[in-house]
Amino acid sequence: MSIFTADNVVVGGSSGSSSLPRVSEWNNNTAYTDGQIVTFNGSQYVARGGVGVGVVPPVEVHSPQTPGAPRWILACRGRSLPTAYNDSTTYYADQVVTYLGGVYILDAPTLPVGTRPTRDTRWTRLSEVLTEAESEKVTSADLSSFAASTTAAIVSNTDEDPRVRHHRLRVTVSTLIPPGPLFVLRFPRPLATEARPQISIQPEDNFSVSMLLTVTANVSGNQVTGYTLSAQGGVQTGTYEFGVFVKEQIDQVK
Repeated sequence: MSIFTADNVVVGGSSGSSSLPRVSEWNNNTAYTDGQIVTFNGSQYVARGGVGVGVVPPVEVHSPQTPGAPRWILACRGRSLPTAYNDSTTYYADQVVTYLGGVYILDAPTLPVGTRPTRDTRWTRLSEVLTEAESEKVTSADLSSFAASTTAAIVSNTDEDPRVRHHRLRVTVSTLIPPGPLFVLRFPRPLATEARPQISIQPEDNFSVSMLLTVTANVSGNQVTGYTLSAQGGVQTGTYEFGVFVKEQIDQVK
């Protein structure tokens, strides 16, 4: 996908004036004359002949009202500043949105209202960011429902704060306990089940591996509120440390 292109732009109108026309933001309530230049979602379009009120540049380029004679000509392609995706908004070409941690650009003239970026190939994914829910800090106060003879704490790294996306845990067991849940961690901000968050464990020693640690997402309605960590192999007396990673899985549109 090419983000910036240019194609034989003629900026002067038919009047033959040598002065460069002013570039303005396209306005739905304005009619344009031959040669006028507008910006629309960061891209530039040149009017070809008279353009009536409400003629959307990218739609006219793709599907001219008069076949073969578009009233707008794409001069230079750009992109808009990103905004949060909204199911009630109509989007047009080169509009950039953020959705479930991803940044997307629309590679089509327009599409039906409610067409989500993760569900249609006309949205092109540009990058991935840490979502607000993933970036929330977690502390030992978010832990509860400990197994008998078990305590746990969030361990701070020297170079970063513990967050939902990645945090380390220290678990201490004072007596041998059988297989089962060890504790529950509550997320400060729930994650959307639609984002299909993946929760994984990274043991840091052989003892942690032998416990056969598993993690189960705690779901309430359409939200993942936290997780329950269990030891399927039981736990011997001792102190163990391991990392937990929580990542919203942005759908890869097929």
